[in-house]
Amino acid sequence: MRQVLALAALLFLPGAATAATPAEVACEEAKLDRLIQRFSPLAAGDNLFLWPTGGDHFSGLAVSRPIHGDPVTGVLSRAETQLAFDLTLEPAGGFLNPKRQLLPQAILVRRDPESNLSATVPVNGVSFELAPHVIDPTLPQQGLLIAGRLGADYGSASGASRGLAAAELFERCPAEEPSEFDLQAFEILARTVRITEDLLLPFPGQGLFLFKAIIFRDVEPLTYRIRVFEYLSHCELECGDQEAGFQLRVRLPTGPDGKLAAGRIDVLPWCDTAPAPCTNLINPDTAVLVAPPIFAGHEVQTAAQYRRGAFLNIPFEDSPDNILSDDVPWPDLLRGTAWDRPLGLP
Repeated sequence: MRQVLALAALLFLPGAATAATPAEVACEEAKLDRLIQRFSPLAAGDNLFLWPTGGDHFSGLAVSRPIHGDPVTGVLSRAETQLAFDLTLEPAGGFLNPKRQLLPQAILVRRDPESNLSATVPVNGVSFELAPHVIDPTLPQQGLLIAGRLGADYGSASGASRGLAAAELFERCPAEEPSEFDLQAFEILARTVRITEDLLLPFPGQGLFLFKAIIFRDVEPLTYRIRVFEYLSHCELECGDQEAGFQLRVRLPTGPDGKLAAGRIDVLPWCDTAPAPCTNLINPDTAVLVAPPIFAGHEVQTAAQYRRGAFLNIPFEDSPDNILSDDVPWPDLLRGTAWDRPLGLP
């Protein structure tokens, strides 16, 4: 009863998470789905997360391949670099030449305080496609590119294209703007959830996939969905690509003090056994970690550290090795971090 009262009290606080209707969630998911198809990280094994911040504004985090094996001992550890960014879409942007017709514009900006930067080589990179159709996410036709390399040419990029309007990226969804709690939840999930082939059981993958994910509110309060897209490029008989995905539901309950309490993460059922939302990729062949936030570029986590949280194993539908749900010890994972405090409050 105390937990129910605490949740009810939180929902009436300014900035707290609120419930959404199925139609509102579906609209937000579809819009983010169209948007994430235009993004691509630069290397196999990378994770790219994207979430809404209100209106035509979005934030994201690109993460290098998180799990690595020692070349001599084979012992696995977690070490990564990160590139944080913001995307703004403008439905009618102007030009230096006042006679030119107004066109939709995209502005992609790196968030330096939250990114690993190098003066020599880019440690992470993200591209965004401006062309009307995305033919190959790894090879943009009219791409905006930002990277973790110091210099004016890598920190921001912008461009105009009629293709942005044709892709229905300016659709207005009926849902309310993300609350302060939602924005912090999105950030926490982007910093703790990692998708990796390297921990797949019983046999690790080869690190061939790019992973892209959208994070958005689910219908229930304090519950969020992560839709993961696996992208694989190949050149067998001829060059091509494929992209499919699976869905996660993550619960971020709060305690009486407003801090996150223990939660849960689940893989949504496969679509042949359940209605939407569901998982349509029969063989994800990957694992999912929920691990403590890492000081990217500076810290290395041992298996004992990154396995402290939740672990999912998703080889294929009906696999005997499937681990499709796990508890998430949020208080332990966030202890000593910026999120070790009441969320959703000024």
